[in-house]
Amino acid sequence: MKSIKHILLVVMLLSLLPGCEDYLSDNRDPDAVDVVPPDQIMPVVLFYSALQNYDHSEYGTYLSQNITTAGRSQTGAYAYRSGWEFLGMNRHPQWRRHYYDIGSNANELISLAKEENSVNYVAVTRLIRLLSTQMTTDVFGDMPRTEAYKSSSPKYDTQESIYEWMNTEVDDLIELFNSEEVSQPTNRNMDFSVDRIFGGDMERWKQVAYALKARILLRQIPNITQEAGVAQEILNAAETALSGWHDPIYNFEGGSSVEKNCMWGRTNSPINGWESRANDLGGAIPTKFFLEEVMDYDAETDTCPDPRLPFLMEKRGEASVDEVDEWKTRYENPENPEDAIDYATFKTLIDGVEEWTYMSLESNIGMPATHKIEWYPNLYDNVLTTDTSSIILITKGELHFIASEAAFWAGQKPLAVTHMKEGIRYHMNRMGVPADRIQAYLNNPNVVPGDANITLSDIMIEKYKALFLQPELWNDMRRYGYSNDLNNRRYKNTVIYPGLRRPHNLYDAYWSQEGEWIQRLNYDPETEEKYNRDELIRLGAFRNPEWLKQPMIWAPQN
Repeated sequence: MKSIKHILLVVMLLSLLPGCEDYLSDNRDPDAVDVVPPDQIMPVVLFYSALQNYDHSEYGTYLSQNITTAGRSQTGAYAYRSGWEFLGMNRHPQWRRHYYDIGSNANELISLAKEENSVNYVAVTRLIRLLSTQMTTDVFGDMPRTEAYKSSSPKYDTQESIYEWMNTEVDDLIELFNSEEVSQPTNRNMDFSVDRIFGGDMERWKQVAYALKARILLRQIPNITQEAGVAQEILNAAETALSGWHDPIYNFEGGSSVEKNCMWGRTNSPINGWESRANDLGGAIPTKFFLEEVMDYDAETDTCPDPRLPFLMEKRGEASVDEVDEWKTRYENPENPEDAIDYATFKTLIDGVEEWTYMSLESNIGMPATHKIEWYPNLYDNVLTTDTSSIILITKGELHFIASEAAFWAGQKPLAVTHMKEGIRYHMNRMGVPADRIQAYLNNPNVVPGDANITLSDIMIEKYKALFLQPELWNDMRRYGYSNDLNNRRYKNTVIYPGLRRPHNLYDAYWSQEGEWIQRLNYDPETEEKYNRDELIRLGAFRNPEWLKQPMIWAPQN
């Protein structure tokens, strides 16, 4: 985290080649010449915001037990996929993403935009920086803010003070977006070549500010307070955001360059290799918790009441992927006419696969030696996981579930049901479920209870489904203390995640006590242990596995 004496200029996306000494630096040489205008830096900031969304989702989907792997290791380079031995990892991309890729570029962009009085650029960039701060503090806790970019060893601000700043900042941003300044004619133009999300539409960005306000306020329940008035404030912010809402979608076009492919697609490659992580969905397996407890899939009868399952993953069986692909090619587009097969033959081959089903594993228990990874569901090629899939910074579905949860805590169960149903409808529509199947699911009181019978668990389990491969899922689970029927942690007399269990084969030296759950990430070893060790020692976070068990300020304090 050394200081630099020149401006980092960004000419093309992903042309940044920084060293660790550039980290947390924002000093400007007054003699340097600014050659990169704000409209060339903005695309970089927005791209890295999409990448940051993926970074948090990729960790969280394992830590929340959506998916697991075929292995059963206690240790490894991907502790979130195995035994939670995080001190052995060499870096976490989320830290660098916030402080360097987004933070340093955002600071430079804001400075340049202020100099030319382009308030639209200032407003959007501050909003992206705020979103980045929220995501970062919610996985690391205390972190540098007031001294960031001002010192080679900045002090860490408390998470409490960071939340105080975020609450003030989001209100200031809403006021700014509501002002005439963001649309004044002297502003630099911001079209879709610059703002690949909204093309400079400040009204749509304002709704994102309200959505972020709702997400930040949501941290107050259920552990900081359970007051109906606070829940109503959250509900108001969420419903204001939903009024005229448009998803902030970052689209990918596919192609040979890494920035053209969605991080969840098959050809995903880590950015710069060392600073990011590939999705590895080809080696991922859905957990029994997700399939059998959350989706209510019955393996014996091969039935599931939720129509989303085949749209989230493709079931497979005892035939290799290559074999199935060959059959498809011979039926749909044979290279040689003599290899062609008709539909009846194709269907006979497919139907003849033994145990064609949704196979799953308990988290980190390991795949049986006789199994093949090809037998487990294919997680690629759905709406979320193609090379041209989109990253949505905050979804309309998440907003409806925030409103549903807040309405429940505010004592407004009918409204909670309404928003829960709209959250389900949004996600099913996004996944491509036909309208008649959506309505049948919503009309089934056995899966979507009515006003009198709705529980917090109903809301949070449906939100769990809708946040598949989304970053907020792990925050929700920690906010409710991993509530399950073993720890018997209840809210409104309800276990939130029935059937949830800790992964198998956790690293014994850290996780010997059954009731201990992962609560946070350790600070990035590649930068913080080298440049700011004294602060880690002061916090008790330096090479200390107990730090991983310390709850966030918004989680149950054990």
